[in-house]
Amino acid sequence: MTHDGDVIVCGAGVGGLAVAAALARYKLRVLVLDKHPRQLDVYKGELLQPRSLEILSSLGALSQLRESGAVPAHLLECRTANGGFLGALDYRALGGTFDYVLLHYHRDIRAALMNVARNEGVDVRFGARVERIVRDPDGRVAGVAIGDEELRAALIVAADGRTSVMRRNAGLGADFEQYAHHLLAYQLEDAPVLGPAVTAFLTRHGLRALYQMPGGRARLYVQIQPGEYSEIRRMGFSAWLDELLASTTGLDRIGVALHAATTRPQLMGAWHGQASGLAVPGLALVGDAAHCVHPMAGQGMNAAIADSWLLAENVGQTRRARGGLLDPTCVDAAVYEYERQRTVQLMHIVRLSHRLASFFTSTSPLTRAIGHRMLVSNRHNDRLRYVVTHNMAGLGYRRFTRRDRLHQFGLLRSSRAGEGTVPMPRPPNERGGSDMCAAASTSRITSEK
Repeated sequence: MTHDGDVIVCGAGVGGLAVAAALARYKLRVLVLDKHPRQLDVYKGELLQPRSLEILSSLGALSQLRESGAVPAHLLECRTANGGFLGALDYRALGGTFDYVLLHYHRDIRAALMNVARNEGVDVRFGARVERIVRDPDGRVAGVAIGDEELRAALIVAADGRTSVMRRNAGLGADFEQYAHHLLAYQLEDAPVLGPAVTAFLTRHGLRALYQMPGGRARLYVQIQPGEYSEIRRMGFSAWLDELLASTTGLDRIGVALHAATTRPQLMGAWHGQASGLAVPGLALVGDAAHCVHPMAGQGMNAAIADSWLLAENVGQTRRARGGLLDPTCVDAAVYEYERQRTVQLMHIVRLSHRLASFFTSTSPLTRAIGHRMLVSNRHNDRLRYVVTHNMAGLGYRRFTRRDRLHQFGLLRSSRAGEGTVPMPRPPNERGGSDMCAAASTSRITSEK
């Protein structure tokens, strides 16, 4: 079988479906191939940042997520093991339409994108394992091979994950490094109401992240050491959960739901790094094929959505400039412009995510003590919190000044009335109640490319 369409996307994850839907908006014929016979249900990529919400809204997928029960959250807060408040980021200070994050199941995010893509005429095929790329006589990528069949298209998009076959076949390297810990992910049924916050407990054993999910459920991620999962299974999950709750008393309110969990937790690894390049003639990388970041705060999935939107924009604009043609010259100009723009952006995203992940997951007493002090001393520095929130939201990268760094390390006193500050609300437990009243609105700062 041959396919004389415009685009072949390898991988039907969030990144692959997002780029397929975005490209189809330009009236391109798109085929998506995925090696799995069906979509897998995994606990990951559940937090959508503001920039992703903008993109999903433009694609027409956001309304379906809301209708299926997606949970909004305004705060990303840090607490000690016993629940003591350390500091928080509040997305309401960003202003604009999307001043929050949205929490939903990975399968539902994929389903929303799948519906949009198919409504735009995208052909999605499961159980189609791409084994290699196909090149034309000049060496340009011109298609893919599934067994003995060759499928050809003007543009090939590799969205086939961290171990990408397409990336390796294209001759692009990847400097991916694994973190020295794993994450154990629990789904809690009939969980207590947790409120509009994603909470990170920073403990001597590492990170414990907790947040509300649709349907009255909650998600808990627990950092464990390599090899610890085998020990947990030997001692029994119930006994281990008793130890977990005893060492992190801030989780007491979910203790009953945690012990009542009926599904086995999922074990996740964590990686960080960036591919040596994002494009070769005829092919572009998106998602985990292009970069890996720590699962914390869903930065990997959000970066994949942004990759997909930017690639589609470049293809669409270049095609228009060439009178509607999608020939090799047009495709190659588009993918290299995508690579030029996105490489710098990803450098900042990967670095920011790695720094935050290293800070949140450290088990070093000295590092934790310094980190806790920084969080407390900068609790009222509105500018610092705004810059971090803005960067995590995917709205562009804002640099820290030398003065910011001095504030971060407590060498200058922070002031709510200091230079360049942006009003932000105090967390609920500092206001003497649980009222989540709106913050003073600020003018929207658009994404810097």
